[in-house]
Amino acid sequence: MVYGRSIAIGGCLLLLVITLSAIIFYLSLGPCPQGTFACDDSTLCVPQRQICDNRTDCEDGSDEHPVECGLLYGSKALTDKIVGNAIERRRQQQLQQQQQQYREPFLDGRNKGRDRDRDELINVTSMGVTPEEEDPPIDSVNGGRRTQVAASSGASEITTYPKGVCTCRQRTILYCGRKAKLTRIPRLSAEVTYLMIGRSNLTLRENCFFELKRLLKLSLKHCNISHVPLGTFNGLHQLEKLDVRHNNISALPVGIFRGMNFLVWLFLISNQLRQLPLTQFADMPRLEWLMLSDNLLTLRNEKFPHMQRLYEIYLDSNRIEFIAEDTFAYLTNLNLLDLNDNRITHIHPRAFWGLNDIRDIRLIGNPLKELSGEVFLRSSCLEALSLSHTPLHIGHQLLRSLNVSYLNLTGINFEQIEFDAISQIPNLKYIVFDRFYFCSMTPQVRMCKPNSDGISSFRDLLSKPVLRYSAWIMAFVTVIGNVMVLWGRFIYRAENAGVTMVIRNLALADILMGFYLITIGVQDYRYRNEYYKVALDWITSWQCTAIGSLAVTSSEVSMLILAFMSFERFLLIADPFRGQHSIDIKNIFTALLVIWLMGMGIAVAPVALWHSSTKFYGTYSGTCFPLHIQEPYPLGWQYSAFIFLGVNLFLLVMIALLYTALLISIWRTRKATPLSLLDCEFAVRFFFIVLTDVLCWAPIIAVKIWVFFNYNISDDIYAWLVVFILPLNSAVNPLLYTFTTPKYRNQILLRGWKKITSRRRAEPSNGLATTIATATASSNPDDSSGKAIPLTVNH
Repeated sequence: MVYGRSIAIGGCLLLLVITLSAIIFYLSLGPCPQGTFACDDSTLCVPQRQICDNRTDCEDGSDEHPVECGLLYGSKALTDKIVGNAIERRRQQQLQQQQQQYREPFLDGRNKGRDRDRDELINVTSMGVTPEEEDPPIDSVNGGRRTQVAASSGASEITTYPKGVCTCRQRTILYCGRKAKLTRIPRLSAEVTYLMIGRSNLTLRENCFFELKRLLKLSLKHCNISHVPLGTFNGLHQLEKLDVRHNNISALPVGIFRGMNFLVWLFLISNQLRQLPLTQFADMPRLEWLMLSDNLLTLRNEKFPHMQRLYEIYLDSNRIEFIAEDTFAYLTNLNLLDLNDNRITHIHPRAFWGLNDIRDIRLIGNPLKELSGEVFLRSSCLEALSLSHTPLHIGHQLLRSLNVSYLNLTGINFEQIEFDAISQIPNLKYIVFDRFYFCSMTPQVRMCKPNSDGISSFRDLLSKPVLRYSAWIMAFVTVIGNVMVLWGRFIYRAENAGVTMVIRNLALADILMGFYLITIGVQDYRYRNEYYKVALDWITSWQCTAIGSLAVTSSEVSMLILAFMSFERFLLIADPFRGQHSIDIKNIFTALLVIWLMGMGIAVAPVALWHSSTKFYGTYSGTCFPLHIQEPYPLGWQYSAFIFLGVNLFLLVMIALLYTALLISIWRTRKATPLSLLDCEFAVRFFFIVLTDVLCWAPIIAVKIWVFFNYNISDDIYAWLVVFILPLNSAVNPLLYTFTTPKYRNQILLRGWKKITSRRRAEPSNGLATTIATATASSNPDDSSGKAIPLTVNH
């Protein structure tokens, strides 16, 4: 086959590109393998099991930070994860102890005492419960305030329960899962201490638990409960935990909790509660943890009664609009108040004055119009304040009375923050901003997050060595390869004018991507180890806008030229009788001019639209490329989606369809049409060019789509896309032009090498070189023949 060599070389290059891409992605994941934690300085990997184990393993102490370990405040999701890991460790320790017990035939007094202590520490989460059924123990979350015995080795075993559909565990624990399909509470023995019913369709009735006098924990999650009649929980005087999460309860009658004097946990998360008389919580004097998240509560004209032992309240994701002066006034020992994601616009200046022991207040995601510094005037114990994604102005008026150690300001723009006011908080140790370079404005804070955006870090523009090497290697290959293409197309005068014009423009567009990478590499070297000092100036500079526009122009012009060439190839090969007279040199020039104007227009339009470089190119990364995958809907997301999901996706689909039709046409009509094999050879070569373009843009488009479905894209993927995948097409195109084109290899590379070496040789050698080049050219017809030219023009 005449074009078999092109297929072989193209396939090898494609395999090399895929292999190299996988290697770069693997290396960009960082030095720490899966199952380990990278310390903040990224020089030490610590096993996950050693995180938050009250023993410092990282030199900077990042593995035991109180915020991330959830010891006092921070992310609840992370806290639950840490607690879950602690539960698993405890379970493994108990299994090891049990195995050791079986291996030892006789136990001395010390072993017996140890076993008794172990039995007293057994809780429901360590009794064979599956992960989705278990909950953190009270002593794990509340610092060991209360330790209760869920079961003991001397308790009687359950005898009456629905056998076959429910499972008895550890003698007094009963689990009825989705297989049970219960519609009512079955008849049960009085020995039950923990009852779990899940994934059912329950109808509760008065006194349905009356016989369960020893019940300590009751879980009714995902049971489609819509009505809780008065007296449902009668007789549960020893109950410590009540969990009715994920049901359809819209109201609770007054007095429903009467007589539950030992209740410590109350979970009403993810119901439909609209009104909840707060005065009835006075019937639970030992309540410590109250979770009312994800309901429809407004708390209008409501106030909590005096609850001396209440430590934590979760009211996030409700419909609260206003916090009155007396809403929380009588919760004198409250430690944590979570009001995230409500509709709060105003908070009374004395709303938190009665919270004498408050440690953590969370107001994330509320449309607060104003927040007076007077609100925190008497909060002397306040250690954590979260104001993320609020429209507040963070200034002296708000922060003057604060002495917190943790401050969360993510989602707040640079212009809304007075960093001088933050610097005056004497005890501030940990602060979280929206962008890592904000940290340069608060150098006195010991720990500032985030410390990276995936590509850049606090110290370097390109944080990982593999990113630096990849940027320089890709820049070198892109520039040298495309310079060779331009040089070859200029010195080989026998080339058709249409081919020369199109290939030169494509190489010129690709070489711009090399200049972009060189600029990024130079800036990284220039600001090595002190990037934080200039990060803000760099991303807001005209230079950042310029190289960002250069990269967008390069990528868009390259895509448009490839689409144009695909369309022309389809006309010429699939329909040769009409296609060969459809494009002349003037039309080619006009098409290329329009393509360049479109590419530059797409790149420059955002700058003119928002009148600022920081609104589109430099906001999310020091690489200045507007990929915008860190969050789904940032400022300018519409235009970024228009570029990647509009223009580029349309061009990719069009190219794919044209080449599919083209290859089908070649396969069906190759023998019946006057189609030169050199046309087929060009089609094969150009197929690999288009395929690499698709492989480069497909991951970027896929990631953009995932972002709009609220998938979190890791920083490693972001770095891999921008530094390696994005410029890959520009680097590979000239390789395909050079090494899969016999005429170019023989006439350009051989001829150029002979010209370079001819200066050191005698005159007869020149004649030999000319003879070899001429003979080679005669054995490989050039593309200027009627059917071999990539673009057919009229002479």
